[in-house]
Amino acid sequence: MTESKDRKTGEVLIIGAGSIGGTIGAILHDADIDVCLINRKGDHYNTIKKNGLIIEGYEKPFKIPIKNNIKDLDRKYKHVLIVVKNLDTEKVMKDIKSIMTPNSLVYSLQNGFGNTDLMAKYVPKEQIVAGVVGWGATKFEPGKIKITSKTGDFILGFENGKNSNDHRLIEMKNFLELWRPTILTSNIVGFRWSKLIVNSVITPLSAIFNLTIGELLRHKTISQIMGDMKRETIHIAEANKITLEKVDNINVRSFLFKPKPKDSFFTKIKFGLLSKIVKQVSIKRHGEIKSSFLWDLKSERKTEVDFINGYIVNKAKEIGLEAPLNSFCVKAIKEMENKKRDLGMQNLQELVDISGISREKVKEQELK
Repeated sequence: MTESKDRKTGEVLIIGAGSIGGTIGAILHDADIDVCLINRKGDHYNTIKKNGLIIEGYEKPFKIPIKNNIKDLDRKYKHVLIVVKNLDTEKVMKDIKSIMTPNSLVYSLQNGFGNTDLMAKYVPKEQIVAGVVGWGATKFEPGKIKITSKTGDFILGFENGKNSNDHRLIEMKNFLELWRPTILTSNIVGFRWSKLIVNSVITPLSAIFNLTIGELLRHKTISQIMGDMKRETIHIAEANKITLEKVDNINVRSFLFKPKPKDSFFTKIKFGLLSKIVKQVSIKRHGEIKSSFLWDLKSERKTEVDFINGYIVNKAKEIGLEAPLNSFCVKAIKEMENKKRDLGMQNLQELVDISGISREKVKEQELK
């Protein structure tokens, strides 16, 4: 592992040295790519600065250059990756121009929507790239990260759908492929909506019920509500003329199908088998993970619900639609942030009522 080379213009600056940003930084630095991390002061920052970043499964710590403020940098960078919480985006962007050239690109590798709109207040849209991160990691101690997904990719593109063959994007693709497969697309909005459809279900429900993703999926009634939530969001996406893309090799439009009583026995069997396979794969890949909203609430931090479920509710309102399940999630999460609602299974009854699931079909113990 070598130190960054002294150049007038740096290659990659990563703002946010958490589980995703830290992992990307470590892999690029280990490949001798000129990279620097930015992270707020605290135990995580201090540990990385003093001892390096530890990623479980790797023998030695990664000694990556790290600063705690953009203003501490004395040069500009070609590629600037934003991997902070959406709530911190605007704060970061206020100082971003000082480290960008007219040809630099800034990348949002964040969940949800609305972050690129904030970025556009500070840099031209043609310099903003949106991204989807299809793998997971978690920071389990200051300076220590664990990779939680064995597979997954990066997807990058300009939101206007143009210039997917831009030489700067291709350079970043080559960098990121040192870690995971990377796709350049002219429909990044479609990919982001597809991921939003999944995240808008597991992220709030894990928090609302205080369950892991695996526990959500194994619970029959919650699993049914999850399907209803996906269908609600897919209808909103399609009403907004979004062309949805596959995520994790799953066509999210397949979530639209729901057997009717009049459907044939074989149709119901086929649907049941497909649902079971998807569920088992999801449990195997992500079963032990608790959502970021759950971690935020337990740490008494604000969540990103406005950028996920809140965004869906707003996009529905814009075209005269309702989003009752997403609206409940926004309401419940905000009440939890303000300590006006407890996490737990006592919240199930309200979602059952909104979903229209027959109470007779819900076992009494599931509502406790």
